[in-house]
Amino acid sequence: MKYLFTLLLAFLFVGCSTLEVEHDYDENYNFTKVHTFRIMHNVKEGENTLLNERITTALRDVLEKKGYQKVEHNADLIFVYHYGVKDKVDLQTDYQMIGFPRRGFGGGAMIATTTTYEYKEGTIIIDAYDTQTKKIVWRAVGVLEVQHQETPQERRAYVYKIISGVMKDFPPHKQLQR
Repeated sequence: MKYLFTLLLAFLFVGCSTLEVEHDYDENYNFTKVHTFRIMHNVKEGENTLLNERITTALRDVLEKKGYQKVEHNADLIFVYHYGVKDKVDLQTDYQMIGFPRRGFGGGAMIATTTTYEYKEGTIIIDAYDTQTKKIVWRAVGVLEVQHQETPQERRAYVYKIISGVMKDFPPHKQLQR
């Protein structure tokens, strides 16, 4: 029973992982001058084009909701994304005392039970590239445990939620308060 509880607890802590996002940006870049954008992604052979379309659509929608205009030419920023998924294993060890120690003479034992949890970890990197300076001025890296989605509609909503989380702090709020 204790083993089952430990396994369930380990699953809950690892299984409920959330999106972790890190941002970096050029402190000297003036984000208030940005009004237009374009999205680029170089498709690699064998890549999931359905996923690429969902990411591109979500990124476009998020940026348009922030007030930016999508253009085909002469964009202020070009957003480029890269993603990958890798298999991960998490080990959880539970230590249990069995028996009853008697006044320091022993009688009890420590048992360690290790459980493994296998999952897929996804990483997405989104760069904002300034077309004038030819430099990256903003970068976000999002990492999360990939959750299985049953339908195309669920997958689209899942991707949108991830992209919204990654783009939450674009543009950098501190920069806009110049």
